[in-house]
Amino acid sequence: MKKIFVAIVALMGVSALASAQVFEENMGKMNANMSVDDYFEEGGFANNAKFTFEGDAEVQYTGATQKNAEYTTLVGNPASRGCNIRISDSYGTYFQINGINTMGMKKPVVGFALLKGVRRFDGTDLVVEYSKDGVGWTALDWEPLSTEEGSQLTFTYRVTSKLPNAEKLSIRFRQNGNACVFRLDDVCVAPKKYRP
Repeated sequence: MKKIFVAIVALMGVSALASAQVFEENMGKMNANMSVDDYFEEGGFANNAKFTFEGDAEVQYTGATQKNAEYTTLVGNPASRGCNIRISDSYGTYFQINGINTMGMKKPVVGFALLKGVRRFDGTDLVVEYSKDGVGWTALDWEPLSTEEGSQLTFTYRVTSKLPNAEKLSIRFRQNGNACVFRLDDVCVAPKKYRP
């Protein structure tokens, strides 16, 4: 009986490890500008069938957008063409992805491309956070953007601090200021060493 129990526990462990998958979202390629909710209803996101997307941010079609050198090295240029998420300078504007499984994933993190509209901002007005239940939220740390000349209007890739292991995480990008517009693209949830 003990051997059967050990075998079942081992199989459950293998099942949990197999269920976690790298999540990548390039925001799709529909040639239109619309709300996140409408875009999701239209099936615009690359992962539309597997995850839910929500928020009061806007999906905007811009084609290929300039990436900085570090982003190009990590991800390739262009990593994706088509749409990205415009998070306005209105406090509280957000974009959220629900249903991401990190069970069994070693050191899961969020990777994302971020563009800022104003040079003097370092991006920290944008809060990146996770929730296990959609109610309580925990902010993640990530390296601020450069404020040097030419740092605006170009995508820079960033990676957050570690996520917990959970079956259904929500990831939210939320405006915490009111003076800088951000654009978001190429969101990834994966082990820390992974590069999309």
